[in-house]
Amino acid sequence: MSDKVILCTGANQGLGFAIIQVAALRHPNHTYILCSRGLNAGQQAVQKLRDLGLTAKIDLVQLDVTNDQQIIELVDHVTTTYGRLDVLINNAGIIRVPSPDDLSAARAAYNDILNVNITSVAVVTTAFTPLLYKSAAPKVINISSGLGSIQNTLTKKMGRTPPYGASKVGLNGLTVHMQVAENDRIEAEGTSGNGKPRIRYYACAPGLLKTAFTNYWDNGRSPEDGAEVAVQLLGDDEDTYEGGSYWQFVDGEMKVVPW
Repeated sequence: MSDKVILCTGANQGLGFAIIQVAALRHPNHTYILCSRGLNAGQQAVQKLRDLGLTAKIDLVQLDVTNDQQIIELVDHVTTTYGRLDVLINNAGIIRVPSPDDLSAARAAYNDILNVNITSVAVVTTAFTPLLYKSAAPKVINISSGLGSIQNTLTKKMGRTPPYGASKVGLNGLTVHMQVAENDRIEAEGTSGNGKPRIRYYACAPGLLKTAFTNYWDNGRSPEDGAEVAVQLLGDDEDTYEGGSYWQFVDGEMKVVPW
């Protein structure tokens, strides 16, 4: 694999941390940009990765995905330091339980969830699109959830959390629409794409994990198992996985998740 510059949001703990851990152990030639809202937490994460034996370059940066100024500064940093971005992993996400009794509080909870889980993904992706076009084979990997599958939600027993589930349905829709817009651009500009490569957009479902996000649910998958779907996608240099698709890694293989 050629050297890649890979950026992951929300990567100081949980799934984001595990994605960098698994990917960097497997592909130590890549550069990993570890985004953390707090630098102290990020520094602790980097040290933990080093203690686990990682030798890959890890670039710690501060990023709150709802902070537009920090997004702008990060784009400037990546532009100056690397001149391109090969893989953007939109992992940062939150969950909230709206109040059933306080409508204003319920609205605020929904707004927070949608702002982080959908709007900020769109804004961060838009901000990094010019740098993605500098890559030979750019990818955007959006961390969704099994709850983002309408079909599975209707037909399987799953955890029921409407605000979070709806945000992941919306994230899946954003992923598909970004891919279609990219495909339309290529079609309109011809096969050359005006010199810009086709960005491949993915949604993926890591499964219910044993992390702080789930209060370390006893039956959850390990973060490393959950990370595998994203690592498989970022490591796909043969275009095995078509852009605009929705994936999970179970039973030792990649499987399509129904929309």
